Amino acid sequence: MITLKFGGTSMANARRILASADIIINRAKEDRLSVVVSAAAGISNTLQSAIEATTSGISGSNYVADIKNTHNEICLELQSKLPGFDAEKVMARLEPNFEELDKLLAGCVSFGECPDTVHCRIMGMGELFSAPIMEAVLIAKKQSVIFLDSRKFVFTTGNQKEGEADYALCNEACAQFRDGANPTQTHILLFPGFICTWKAGTGAKPVMGLLGRNGSDFSAAILGASLRAKRVEFWTDVDGVYTADPRVVKDAILVDDMTYEEAMELSFFGSKVLHPKTIAPLQAKGIEAWSLNSHNPSARGTRIGKGPFESRAKSSICGISSLKHVSLISVGGSLMRGRTGMASKIFSAVSAAGSSILLITQSSSEYTISFCVKDDEAARVKDSLEKKFELEIREKLIDAIDVRPDCAIVSVVGDGMIANRGVASKFMNALSSQDINILAIAQGSSERCISSVITGEYADTAVKAVHQFFFHTAQTIEVFAFGAGTIGGTMIDQIYQQHDKLLKENVDIKVLAITTIDGMLLKEEGVDLSNWRDQMKTPDFPFGPQNVDDIIKFVKEKKPLNPVFVDCTASYDLPERYLDILNAGMSIATPNKRANSMDIKFYHELRRTANKMHRRFLYETNVGAGLPIIDTLQNLYKSGDKLESFNGIMSGSLSYIFGKLDEGVKFSQAVKEAKELRYTEPDPRDDLEGKDVARKALIIARESGYDIELTDIEMFKVFPDSFDASGTVDEFMAKLPQVDEYFEKKMADLKKKNMVLRMGATIKDGKASVGMMEVPVTDPLYSVRGGENAFVFYTERYQPIPLTVRGYGAGAGVTAAGVFGDILRTVSFNPEKN
Repeated sequence: MITLKFGGTSMANARRILASADIIINRAKEDRLSVVVSAAAGISNTLQSAIEATTSGISGSNYVADIKNTHNEICLELQSKLPGFDAEKVMARLEPNFEELDKLLAGCVSFGECPDTVHCRIMGMGELFSAPIMEAVLIAKKQSVIFLDSRKFVFTTGNQKEGEADYALCNEACAQFRDGANPTQTHILLFPGFICTWKAGTGAKPVMGLLGRNGSDFSAAILGASLRAKRVEFWTDVDGVYTADPRVVKDAILVDDMTYEEAMELSFFGSKVLHPKTIAPLQAKGIEAWSLNSHNPSARGTRIGKGPFESRAKSSICGISSLKHVSLISVGGSLMRGRTGMASKIFSAVSAAGSSILLITQSSSEYTISFCVKDDEAARVKDSLEKKFELEIREKLIDAIDVRPDCAIVSVVGDGMIANRGVASKFMNALSSQDINILAIAQGSSERCISSVITGEYADTAVKAVHQFFFHTAQTIEVFAFGAGTIGGTMIDQIYQQHDKLLKENVDIKVLAITTIDGMLLKEEGVDLSNWRDQMKTPDFPFGPQNVDDIIKFVKEKKPLNPVFVDCTASYDLPERYLDILNAGMSIATPNKRANSMDIKFYHELRRTANKMHRRFLYETNVGAGLPIIDTLQNLYKSGDKLESFNGIMSGSLSYIFGKLDEGVKFSQAVKEAKELRYTEPDPRDDLEGKDVARKALIIARESGYDIELTDIEMFKVFPDSFDASGTVDEFMAKLPQVDEYFEKKMADLKKKNMVLRMGATIKDGKASVGMMEVPVTDPLYSVRGGENAFVFYTERYQPIPLTVRGYGAGAGVTAAGVFGDILRTVSFNPEKN
């Protein structure tokens, strides 16, 4: 025999019921079946709402009418699709149950309460509605089926609404229907799930009871064990058991096989697996459980059995779970040390409060015992503990009972961790990577589960991070792009072009926000980059200073794993928000030099905040655009090297202009050409004044360990004192030929010395200057022209031959690529060359 259980989504409507019936018929070709069905999706919730409404004095008639209408619609649709199905006949069979439900709810209105027996009769109606419908479908499909009332086969004791099975009685009742018990046995046995017969104790009258949470699953396990089934199949709406909740971890992996013990651990700590009480009777009998998808019957599903399984040979864990809405309660004080019976006294108080402990841990000093209970039980437990330890608390032998609500228990589970070292370390590192503080930690002696208690708001983030560490799924980067002009727009296009290639390298990069003067796009699942410019015509938010706050709010609420704020603006004000952005848990990548050229106090505070938040502040393109200057300099500094002097040409426009002078071109003509080629700013004076070069020199000096300000940099003028550079751009350009003779004379004098004229920056002995430089033929800067940049570092190790970095650093493409490279630095991966 095989036992099949179908959940509420498998019974939700006519289409799903017919699909479930087809699965039953297909399995019936293999063996005899016992089938357990749940109430149609949503019906149990409606019944619960009806109880809450009627005990408040509201009539239950509308609830009964809605439930009746739902089942009537299902029957009518089945009748239209299935010859031989008589909707009117089925609804007539259900009518006594509808009438009983109406009377029970009317009683709740009259008395203003719902006793447990009445509660069980009301909540069990859903299965009593759905099972006869499935029976009629199978009969219409010419199957040998019999409806068996579970209340005659499933018996419980203990809590009436969440009973414990009396397996002796269940076995006795089911004996007549086991394989071989009767030569004329019906092929398919159909049971309503969830309901049972409950007995309060010896001599008490048996009444209707329920099997509590996941009751229909428990029904299937009890019946499967009592009927001696060879396996029990649980048909749901997912392909099986995943390594984490797929709603939280989008790339969670389907687990082919897991042991009974692993399944129980995962389920206990909140994973959507079978409840431990469901697994227990199957484990006792050695019956395999299968988690299968009625929406995708061809999927293999997950097998839960004894193990070991070959499919799990290389994995240390099989899943990560989180149990939310728990409170961490701590009992501590000097009296705790070395005193016997303290734990027993605590457990007694918790038991008296009607609560069970989810996790417990004790400090090695025996000073504190901490444990977790459900949030809604915490107040009762605290009251019970305070009553139990009233004297000790009053005498200050025990501290006040500490309750920390809104926590979560995140657990990693797997038999493989018994033989594999480093599981706990990897677990802790994953939490640390997201700056998640651990409040308590516990591991059972079985070494099958390690659990950490954390602040509840970080539960999903923790699960994502731990999953990424253990299962090597794609490392995520969530980009929030501020500025999508020449550089920012090119960078977004590059991300789009490289996305699929990076995904093959296990790097999943998404752009969640794009902000321009037109407004802001903000998408939780990521902006579709194939047409992002068209989407910007109808942004999600208007443009304004509040856009940064909108992004910070989004990050705090949604908690992406690796959010990166990318500032591709030339904004003077935006860098002042960098501390807020870092404190929100975001890394920053930017070509904007403003932040690094603000006062030195802010410069250091940026780095302290980034380190405190375990985030990156990345600015490779601040100095060399696409050239690797910052990284090179930082590596020298970190390795113990020290800058002795620096010379550099750090402007493509100035490189072009002064390089043209070598060719005999007049200075005014060289500036005109550079402007026409758009090498310079719209106003060439912005380039010729050297302010941008000064900012770059300031950053290099600071990266080399010099705490200097922008005002400390000595600026040497390009033009002679006699030249008036004021006026409009056109007026300035018209006056520029006045200095041609000045530069011609300079060049003629230098040529006699075999030297050239360049403009750049110099750093020596902690002092920096910007201006024109007379460069000899032996200097690496001698041949730099045509828009090239060059950076010459003389260090303790690199001399007399300096370290030189040279190339075309400017341009939208290379600068955007440099920013893109910084973004990728927020993850670690070893790209594979194909």
